[in-house]
Amino acid sequence: MKKAPLLLTALLIAGLAHADEAAPNADKRALNLAVQRDGQHNQSAAAAVSLPVGDSAWVQAGVGESRSRDAASGVVYRPRQVSLGGGVAGKRWQASLNASQRRDGSALRQNDVAAAVDWKPTDGVMVGVDAATRNARTRGTLAANGVGAATPVEQRIKGHGVGVHGAVDLTQRLSVYGATMHNRYTTTTTQETNGGGLLAGVPLLHKGVSAINRDEAALDRSSQVGATWRVSDRVALNGELQQDRLHDGGSLRSVQMKAAVGVGAGWTLAPGIGHSRGPQGESTNYGLLGASYNW
Repeated sequence: MKKAPLLLTALLIAGLAHADEAAPNADKRALNLAVQRDGQHNQSAAAAVSLPVGDSAWVQAGVGESRSRDAASGVVYRPRQVSLGGGVAGKRWQASLNASQRRDGSALRQNDVAAAVDWKPTDGVMVGVDAATRNARTRGTLAANGVGAATPVEQRIKGHGVGVHGAVDLTQRLSVYGATMHNRYTTTTTQETNGGGLLAGVPLLHKGVSAINRDEAALDRSSQVGATWRVSDRVALNGELQQDRLHDGGSLRSVQMKAAVGVGAGWTLAPGIGHSRGPQGESTNYGLLGASYNW
């Protein structure tokens, strides 16, 4: 369930404001922008463009960058992301595939592939399945027993996940949705000195997990519920709760409120605020702003 995350958050803005489009790919000719920042100075920015192909397909591409700080080590991560994807849709179904890569020099290299299939069995009801794979490599340092000289290490994370999602229009104005996903990861950590021996029981190197950069984290389980109230043809309000279980223990919880406002000439603005609690109990507020242009 990578449905809200850095680049996909931008791609969902158009759908929030134009949920009643009838053509399978009518809302895919769009430019989407999104920025986020929290009280711990974690931040992200993303841009994505999608274009229809024929009467039912589309392609999309995006770029992004995030900044996060590991509170324990003080290390600042600045991964950049590129993504490519596309899909095809019929009157009551659609399927999509998206591949992305994040890189932060030699410190991080992360490849993700996500697929989704949606089906509308009847008007006002949508159900779907999700699948994802990850292959990531992180480099950093590890102090023996917490003291002494730091040892350079390389950590690899591989895994895959499956999930389900759905949405229901309770009335012409009110919709509710939910999603859950279960991932299975394996990690290996090796020393980059002394022959490169395997190390056991090493926690994940990157500890700076927040609502801003959750797409970069290894999540064993994730769940999401939300509701959208369409105030008018130009204004929609959205509330969302999200809970993630991290691979190396602890959880990340967040709640956020967003609005989508059609400002004319094809533009929709989506400001929002949120609050999150991290795995060590740290809490922070965050803000976000999205913009989409459909032509």
